Amino acid sequence: MTAPETKIARRILDVLHELDGGQVHALTLHAGIGGLSACTASEFDATLAELDRRRFVIGIRTKFRGVMWNLSDAGEAARLEM
Repeated sequence: MTAPETKIARRILDVLHELDGGQVHALTLHAGIGGLSACTASEFDATLAELDRRRFVIGIRTKFRGVMWNLSDAGEAARLEM
């Protein structure tokens, strides 16, 4: 990951950490890191996809609310390393 992507990833992981095991929708997650002042929607989506690919976050598909995200154990460890 590039330095800007790492900064966004750290913010995402921090927000999920603060939820203490809770789940959040991607729009709420983007708002939680600072919204468009923090990064564009495309940068956010790319970073979230990379975190998902590395299994730092877990996306749970729901029937009515779309994908809900939470932090994995690997993501918690990565958050501490960043």
